[in-house]
Amino acid sequence: MTVTARATIDFRSFEPYYLQLKRILLKDMEDDGAAGSLLPSEAELCARYSVSRTVVRQALAELENDGLVLKVKGKGTFVTGRKLDTSFIQDNLGFYESMTRAGHDVRSRILKLAAERSTVDLARLLELGVGEEVIRFDRVRSVDGRPVQVVRAFMPARLFPGLVDVDMTDRSLYQVLRDSYGLRPASGHRAIEAVALSREDAGHLGVPKGTPGLRVFSITRSSDGVVFEHFIAHYRGDSFRFELEVRSG
Repeated sequence: MTVTARATIDFRSFEPYYLQLKRILLKDMEDDGAAGSLLPSEAELCARYSVSRTVVRQALAELENDGLVLKVKGKGTFVTGRKLDTSFIQDNLGFYESMTRAGHDVRSRILKLAAERSTVDLARLLELGVGEEVIRFDRVRSVDGRPVQVVRAFMPARLFPGLVDVDMTDRSLYQVLRDSYGLRPASGHRAIEAVALSREDAGHLGVPKGTPGLRVFSITRSSDGVVFEHFIAHYRGDSFRFELEVRSG
């Protein structure tokens, strides 16, 4: 990102210098700081705005805490854009529906859609017999043109005959299951944990290996209590914030 010195630090102001610099950088990011672009180095910002390295580091730390930039050791500080809020983690909406209802454009790149035999662990999660056929559906999902999620889903093949032959590009899995197979998510379990992204997932998401990410583990049941999907999704940690509503009683 090219930052122009159209604003300056007011050294007579009582407002801390780092907050002034943060506001200047925010304005530049809003005007022309596309996600993934590189901010000027700390030394360049010091020279441009006549402030100390401490001031620059404080301003960048504030932006990073807000999830608007990401520091990568040895590479610099990158613009991430504002975090996406999603509530699908606590309701029956899938990721696609949650994002599109919020006005975002969601795209999918299919990595794998095929039948395979269930392992012991997978059979336990899906409540199947060991070796029973399951459908594996792996994809990378982008929101507004930015890859943000790698998701690997598993479903009992007996429930979804012909699904492996369906073109699932840019489609909602839950909508296809609802429209073609009459199955709707009714209940389940989801858990979130912080992880360092693997080389494979980081490559799919366009970030360095080891970048902080979020992993969501999910089991989904139909209205009659049948487990029909298990997925593990990895998200860019700089892109998502999960919104949870807490109620008493």
